[in-house]
Amino acid sequence: MKTSSLCQDFGFENQECWKTEISNGSVVFNIQTKSEKLQCGQCHSYSVEKLWYDERLLSSLSLGFKPVSLKIRVQTIECKTCKKTSQERISFASERSEAFFLAKT
Repeated sequence: MKTSSLCQDFGFENQECWKTEISNGSVVFNIQTKSEKLQCGQCHSYSVEKLWYDERLLSSLSLGFKPVSLKIRVQTIECKTCKKTSQERISFASERSEAFFLAKT
């Protein structure tokens, strides 16, 4: 099955799945928000520039008997309209979700 159809099955509408890995018996989907869907959290403008990203690892529902994790690129953006810099909000991961900081590039 293609990575894109698996990501659609999980309901990622604004995200793209750019890589799928099998690691220690787990399936890891690497996802990020599509560039055209990035939006300023302050003024809601789509006129933003990506600056960098942090990666977060979230546990998800199992796929059969295989545990599934989501490695999410949480992008830091600068709004060209209001000039604010902020991290994007991930719609399916609430602020109360437990996320683990992996790397900053």
